[in-house]
Amino acid sequence: MTKSVDMAESFLKRAWNKLEEAKRELSNWHHAESISASQECIEMSLKAIFLLLTESYPKRHEFKDEEFEPLLDKIPDDLKHYNFPRLYLFHKLWLGFYTVAKYGYDKFGTGPEKLFQKDEAELAIKHADDCKRAGDALLTRIKYPPKV
Repeated sequence: MTKSVDMAESFLKRAWNKLEEAKRELSNWHHAESISASQECIEMSLKAIFLLLTESYPKRHEFKDEEFEPLLDKIPDDLKHYNFPRLYLFHKLWLGFYTVAKYGYDKFGTGPEKLFQKDEAELAIKHADDCKRAGDALLTRIKYPPKV
């Protein structure tokens, strides 16, 4: 389990870097870039959760329902308040915006900077932060299990 815990810790560090990037981009009014960074934070956080609970993770951007569902039974009771199904929903939601936030709508000739506003970027950051906090809590719980 040590290898997967180390890898999860690395993913969570990357998630934190992406979250900080998202905040920085928002402060510079780069809403599309902020959303891209938030989505990457969400993805890295959920991959860390996969590693912590199953010792492996999907090596692609999108996770399938049938891959995530078995994780729900492995979440410690004291961490269920993080509402992991909701975090998975955030992944699905923001993955749908990821390519558009990076490249815009080519078919319409609309760049990403014209498609997103401050509200969307702030919401993406909030969702990314929720995912990151849940990943951190799970990491802490696994590295330092409660004494019985």
